[in-house]
Order: sequence, then structure tokens, then C-alpha cells
Amino acid sequence: MYLEHWKLNDFPFDNVPSSHFYYETDEHRTLCEDLYDAIIRRRGAIVLTGEIGCGKTTSTQRVLLDLPQERFDIALINYSSLSPLEMLFEISQQLGLGIVEKDKNILLTALREHLSKNATENRDTLICIDEAQSVPDITTLEELRLLLNFQLGDRFLVTLLLVGQPELQEKIAQIPQLQQRVALNLHVGKLNTQNTLNYVLHRLQIAGCERPILTKQAIILIHQHTGGVPRRINHLMDRCLLVGQRTSSALIDSKLVQATMQRYPG
Repeated sequence: MYLEHWKLNDFPFDNVPSSHFYYETDEHRTLCEDLYDAIIRRRGAIVLTGEIGCGKTTSTQRVLLDLPQERFDIALINYSSLSPLEMLFEISQQLGLGIVEKDKNILLTALREHLSKNATENRDTLICIDEAQSVPDITTLEELRLLLNFQLGDRFLVTLLLVGQPELQEKIAQIPQLQQRVALNLHVGKLNTQNTLNYVLHRLQIAGCERPILTKQAIILIHQHTGGVPRRINHLMDRCLLVGQRTSSALIDSKLVQATMQRYPG
């Protein structure tokens, strides 16, 4: 427990996504604005990619929470290793359709009726598939693509948001009909050195840190070691705070960071 040593109120680098510690770069802000705009305008299919630990899920959750609750009916699928039938069933469960039979025709009929009902009540339906690169068979993506055929006049009855690692684009490329339906491709990048500094200082400040405890050389080394990936920064900073407490250090400098990397490689 290093909170007392560093005079912190909370653990600033826990790995669970938290809106309390959310740090937004200019790039993240623009990305979230673009994503929000595409959903609000019912653009059809949207794809958001990013490397592991770069904040795809956090950014997505932030946008979903900002959507008007009275307007949006959202199915959020966090486990994507599903067959086409399993995916349709999970979507029906998320939307509260109450279907118990895993019958494709029954599911599609009920889903279309639900989407149409939402549209007539001026509600939008959003289906968000997180970790979409883990879809085991492209036939599942094809089944999702077919949902975009549900239209009423000049509007889609559903907006499909696919979130995943960069290899998701390779799977989408295997389905030209889906690739052509994608209205917006977004990518969450890694943090540069300055944003790494801002990210670390932001989280420390939110946790109650009231004095400088980092050197510039330490941040440069942290950025080099983590590649600017927020999740890796969290891992390393958490260990640095622990090692600093054990060694009664007053600062996190490059020597402490180096010692931490040697003690906790990876």
C-alpha cells in the first residue's frame, strides 16, 4: 500500500477503465466527436480500431454514455466469439426482446419488428460489438452486415459500431459489401511523450497528489518503455509507485524507473 507514502487518496493507475481518471488528448476529443456525430446521424456502419490498451473501449463507453438515453436503444456485445445465430440471439437479449428460441427466422422477424417500432417512436437502435476482431468466422460479420438492410424510407433502422484491434480491418476487407457500408473508419493512436506526461500528471492529480514527484528523464524512459500505450503506462507507473514506497524514495526518477523495469519486466 503506497498511498500514504505518496500522499494519495486513490490508486491512480488501476487497470479498470474509470471515467473518474479519464484523460482526453486533442486527438481523443476529435475522435469521440466524430464517433458521436456518426451515431447521431445514423451513418450505418462505423469501425473503431486501435492497438491493445490504447483506450478503444474507454472512448467508446464515454460516447455511449453521452448519447441521449431517451433516444437510443443500445445492444452492447462485449464477448464477440459467437456464431451468427449466437450473435443474433445475444443482440435480441440485449435489446430485451424476450426470445427464448435460437431460431434464426424467429430472431430476425422479432428484431426487424423491434427496430421498426423504435423508428416509429423516433428511437434509434445501436448495436456495438467490442473486441470485434475476435469474431471467429466472417459469416458472423456478414450476418451483422445484413442487419443494415433493415431500412425505413431513407434511414437505416440500425447503426452498427464495430470496435477492435487493427486486424479487424483485415476481416472486414474479406466482405466487400460490408466494407462499402462503412461510413467512417476511426483509429485510436498511442500517446506521444508530451501526452504521456500529461496523462500521468492528470491521473496523479485526480488521485490527490499535491507535489511534483516525477522527473522529465523518468517520463522519457516511461514513454520509451511503454510505447505510449496507456495500459502499459498504468502497469509501469503503479509498480514505480510501489518500488518508490519500498525504497522510501521522494521522487520517481530515471534510476527508479530503470530499477522497476528490471524488477518487473514486461
